[in-house]
Amino acid sequence: MILPGAQYYSPPTTGYYTYGAASPQNGKLPPSKSDAFLEQGEAVDFMKAKANNPGFLGFSSVDVVAMMIILFVPLLIFAAVYALVSFYFHYKYAVLAWTLILVIFAAVAYMGYVSVSRMLQEADGFTDHYAVWAAAVFIGVNLAFFSSLVFGYRNYGHYTQPYYERLELNSYKDVDPSTTGGKAFMDAGAVTFKPGSHLDLAKSTGFMNLNMYCVAPIVSQGKAPASYDFWAVGLNCCTGATQNFACGESSSLKTDLTTGGLRLMSGSELPFYKLAVTQAASNYGIETPHPIFFEWVQDTTTAIADSRKHGIDSFLPALAFFTVFQAFVLGGAALVVVIVTSRYKGLQQ
Repeated sequence: MILPGAQYYSPPTTGYYTYGAASPQNGKLPPSKSDAFLEQGEAVDFMKAKANNPGFLGFSSVDVVAMMIILFVPLLIFAAVYALVSFYFHYKYAVLAWTLILVIFAAVAYMGYVSVSRMLQEADGFTDHYAVWAAAVFIGVNLAFFSSLVFGYRNYGHYTQPYYERLELNSYKDVDPSTTGGKAFMDAGAVTFKPGSHLDLAKSTGFMNLNMYCVAPIVSQGKAPASYDFWAVGLNCCTGATQNFACGESSSLKTDLTTGGLRLMSGSELPFYKLAVTQAASNYGIETPHPIFFEWVQDTTTAIADSRKHGIDSFLPALAFFTVFQAFVLGGAALVVVIVTSRYKGLQQ
């Protein structure tokens, strides 16, 4: 029955208009904004549950990847920079070697930037521990680059560079230091002296300039040279007084054995050894027109081989030491991550 003057409305065609009512669209209700919000909340809860889901020893897959990066990426950087600085590639192709080192530095700088950016992000609770991994990456890559640069260059200057330079110079044998002038051996990289050659410790001296630069003339047995041009040298191995010289292998050599010398290759030390020789010439009244300087050794061939071996063998111990250090960095970061995640889980409960 329809009452006169009454207004009637047709039921809505969308949304929930009665409890249990079916939608006119094939009996299915369209999603509302509240449904979308609930679904989003469920997704966030699922992400949190996945992030906090214990994986390897309680660490998620993201944590395991971060730990692998912290351990191996710095090791690769250390090995690459150390090798580029220390070995023959640096000696033969210095410009290319330093270019590659600059490329590695750019990569280190980028990783440092990304790590710092992650550390400065606003805390959200369940991913805060990622900042700890980022800090460990920052520490690892920077220490790897700069420590390998310092120790690699030190190894290059002390061992591998002198070895490569001596190979390009001449080698002389059976040289009589008392009858031969130094001017004839200016291109000598290694010299083997006549049997019986020894150090004249009565004319040894030292020049002090922060370090003690020690010198002693090399002479033949029973012969006083007209000029003293061959000198054994060493750093901080004497007091500067007469009869006090313990540089190189001088303390273990016998005068009846063939002895030799490896040419001093350090350009930074050469001026101070020249001053020491000038001082000795003044103190003892001797002539030194063309002094050349040697590291006093038993056998030049063995000494050169030992220099090469020491330079190459230093790589693995250095890499092993840095690996141990990086393992401690990783262990410390993992401990902090455990504390941070445990604290967050405690607040959630």
